[in-house]
Amino acid sequence: MAIFRYKPLNHYDFENTMTMKADEFYVKRLRSADSIIIIYQLLMLILILLNYTRIAHHTAFITLHLGAVLFLLLMPRWPANKGTTLMRFWSPLLVVPLNFSELHFLVHTLRPNDMDTLLIKIDQALLGVHPTIWLEKITFPLLTEYLQIVYSTFYFLPLILAFLLYRNRRYEEFDFFAFIMVFGFYLSYLGYFLVPAIGPRYTLSHLQHIQLKGIFFAPLIRHTLDTLENIQRDAFPSGHTAMTVLTMYYAAKYHKKYFYILLVIGTSLIFSTVYLRYHYMVDVMGGLVLAALVIAGAPLVYQRTGIRFSGAKQSKG
Repeated sequence: MAIFRYKPLNHYDFENTMTMKADEFYVKRLRSADSIIIIYQLLMLILILLNYTRIAHHTAFITLHLGAVLFLLLMPRWPANKGTTLMRFWSPLLVVPLNFSELHFLVHTLRPNDMDTLLIKIDQALLGVHPTIWLEKITFPLLTEYLQIVYSTFYFLPLILAFLLYRNRRYEEFDFFAFIMVFGFYLSYLGYFLVPAIGPRYTLSHLQHIQLKGIFFAPLIRHTLDTLENIQRDAFPSGHTAMTVLTMYYAAKYHKKYFYILLVIGTSLIFSTVYLRYHYMVDVMGGLVLAALVIAGAPLVYQRTGIRFSGAKQSKG
C-alpha cells in the first residue's frame, strides 16, 4: 500500500548516529512504527463500522481511530524543533495505550463466547494439573509481594530500554525497537479477538484454596491495575510474556548491562503471570511463540513499512 511507503533513509552506522541530533535523524518521513499504528487503526475502524450497532460508544471509537491516523499522517509535516522531534520519537506512547483501553469494549462485544474452557483443557492435557492451583504449594506473602511488584513493572521495562537507546543517540536502534514494541503489542491485541479469554483468576477462583496475600503494596497494586485495565479478555496470548521476552532479547543485542538486570526481573515477571493467576500456562506458551514470530518477521516487515533496518553490527551498551 503506497500510503505506507516512503523513500528510505540512508544507513547510519553506530558511530555516525552517536554524533547526530535527534532532529537530524528523521523528521519528514513516516516511520515503520507509525505505519503499523495506522494499519491497526484502519483494521479496528473496519471492525467497528461493520458492527457499529453492537458497540457502545462507537462514535467515540471511530473518532479516536480517525484522529490517530490523521495525527500520524500530519506529524511528519510539522516544523522541526525539539518539541516536535520528541513527539515524533515517542508518539506510540500516546496511541497504543488508548488502543488497549478500548479492547474492554470491543473484544467481548464482538466475540462474546470466551474460550477459557479450551485453554483450561489444554493446560490439563499438557501438565495434568491447573497450574494456578498447583502453585498454591509455594504460595506465601513475601513471594506474592515480590511478584506483584515485578508484574507491575511490565510497562516500564521496554520504556527503560528505549530511553537508554534514545539517551545514547542510538536512533536507528531506538527506531527499530519502537517498531518491535508496536508490532508486538498489536499482534497480541489481534490475538485477543481470535482467542477471547478472561483468565484463571476468574474462571478457576472457585477451585483455589488460598487467597493471594502480600505484605504491604500487593493489594494496592492489584487494585490499581484492575482499575486502570478494566476487565479484559486479554489472557491469550500473554502480552506480558511476549513483550518481556522481546525486551530481554533486544536488551541482549543493544544494552548488555540492562539485559543482566532483566534476566532476574523479566524471568520473575513471566513466572508471576501464572503465579498471580492472570494467565494459564498455555497463554505463556502463546506469548513465547508470538515473541519468536515477531523476532523472525520483524526485519522484513520493518523494511516494507518504513526505514530499512541496517544489519550492520552495532556496539553494545
